[in-house]
Amino acid sequence: MKRANIFYMLFVAALVLILTAGIALGIKGQEEWDILINDTDLSAPVLSAESGFYDNPFSLSITSPDNVSIYYTLDGSIPTSDSILYTEPIAISRRGDGENDNIHIQNMQEEWQEAYGEDHTILATVVRAVAIDSRNTCSDIVTATYFVDRDEDRGKLVVSLVADPDDLFGDSGIYVTGKAYDDWYLGEQSGNIPMPNFLQHGMDWERPAVLELFENDSILQQPVGIRIQGASAREYGLKRFSVYSRKKYSGSNWFDIPLFGDWKTHSFALRSGFMNAYIQHLVQDRNIASAESREVVVYLNGAYWYATFAQEKYSGKFFQEQYGVDDDNVIIVKGGGVDSGSAEDHALYFAVYDFLDTHDMSTPEAYQELNRLIDIQSYIDFSCVNIYFGNLDYNENKNSVCWRARKPGSGEYEDGRWRWALYDLDLENLNYGVLEEDINTFTMDTHYAGSAFNTRPLWAALFRNPTFRRQFVVSFMDMVNTDFTVQNAVKAYENWDVSLPWDVRTPEWALHYFPARTESITGYLSEEFGLTGTQASVTLSVSDAEAGHILLNTIVPDLSEGEWKGTYVTDYPITVTAVPDKGYTFAGWQSNLAEELTDKTLTLDIPPEGLQLKAFFEKK
Repeated sequence: MKRANIFYMLFVAALVLILTAGIALGIKGQEEWDILINDTDLSAPVLSAESGFYDNPFSLSITSPDNVSIYYTLDGSIPTSDSILYTEPIAISRRGDGENDNIHIQNMQEEWQEAYGEDHTILATVVRAVAIDSRNTCSDIVTATYFVDRDEDRGKLVVSLVADPDDLFGDSGIYVTGKAYDDWYLGEQSGNIPMPNFLQHGMDWERPAVLELFENDSILQQPVGIRIQGASAREYGLKRFSVYSRKKYSGSNWFDIPLFGDWKTHSFALRSGFMNAYIQHLVQDRNIASAESREVVVYLNGAYWYATFAQEKYSGKFFQEQYGVDDDNVIIVKGGGVDSGSAEDHALYFAVYDFLDTHDMSTPEAYQELNRLIDIQSYIDFSCVNIYFGNLDYNENKNSVCWRARKPGSGEYEDGRWRWALYDLDLENLNYGVLEEDINTFTMDTHYAGSAFNTRPLWAALFRNPTFRRQFVVSFMDMVNTDFTVQNAVKAYENWDVSLPWDVRTPEWALHYFPARTESITGYLSEEFGLTGTQASVTLSVSDAEAGHILLNTIVPDLSEGEWKGTYVTDYPITVTAVPDKGYTFAGWQSNLAEELTDKTLTLDIPPEGLQLKAFFEKK
């Protein structure tokens, strides 16, 4: 008994020593165990040059402050004691001209034997180094990316992703079909078809990587998680990535610098489609969530991958940062399924459709009650965008994102109502080389998303209500007169480099498209809503642009140049409100109408000859 106690005490003591030292057991290969000690006292190697762009070749020295052995890799793999032992400086030179400057990937599509595969030229040198002492203690790994004589990418936002090649292209790699599928594909092809790795979703298919961003110099380096992103795009050879900041990688759920504006970012997607980025930027003033984008050039393990867009991803943290709702309290429904939240949250989404089934939506009472379940203005704005641009790949359960706060709170967006977010506008009618200005989005069936827009359940139910019809038509014309004007459309191009190699429409294209599209779609609007009036001008001005402004329906017209002019249908009245700035008071209206107008807020019919209004303000 005493001997057993002694053995037990020795075992406990040894275990304590192991845990105190931070020893972790891991499999080396598949046969032997290797003891790796996570000792934070061992300093990481020091590189003699920082990541970045260099004009000329140079020699890179690596030193260890602890004077221990250094091992490194040049292919993005994680360095171990089996990697290259550092003994002399590494030559860093221009890449892309040598026989080893190429990555070939074969099994990245289901029928990969019939495909050539994908070649990517290595144009940058990636160095990853680790210090390891005589006890096999490993330091943190340092990673750097060097571009030599690559002037064509200077000044652009360059994304360098570095990940172990096995995590990308190995048996369980996320970029390829993978071992399970390949064994089936190359075998007798009997039984169920294993799902290719690149079609998998979730945390199990996220891999660690290092993200580095450059704008001439390195502006960010941070450990991240990456996944393959998209729907049908996953099956293409040139796959896109989602990039996540998480505590498990870097100690933070946010990137270390602002990426898209003066707010924090948790995750972004590398995705194609100029119009998807352009349209969302165009309508940022509306009551719909939109994701900001930036053009980027992407390198993977030093190889040039593609020029594309980095776009914020919708997540609980996105809505926390943008709308002030705690991320744990955010429900996101994408394509009809819960994307962020619990399975029980689905019932809150379907409660909307249950309400439509059990209420007569033509009544004012039902409309008011539904507006307590959803933000109807948000749904209207979302629909206006999809209708105007003829999105052929949308229905209420496809490429549709809505969100809400699970529990009501005191914040503006914590009222428990569903709101909409723009998502995946790649198949709007502009994106595939045909300028279909004349498409009737209301009635056109599409094989991408099923039946016509005007047959979908939420739209069809709301359309029965006269208040909705007025609200929609007025909002649509508000957007036609602001977001979809030629001036706004051309100005939005200031955010994009139209020389980059993607399917981009130029400002010259916008000069033609927007007037033609507005003319055709407002005609179809009149047909769909049975409008019998005409279109007439509304002209607004103020006595002093520094003294106040005017609210018009859902917009704030720009009066900085003296006056603003728009076009509206005469079937529905407009609503205007004079808003004095601090230190001023409202003093009255001047108009082309016969009656005197004295109230701050007016609801007015538009005469066929047009309406002219001027708001006067005076100092208090």
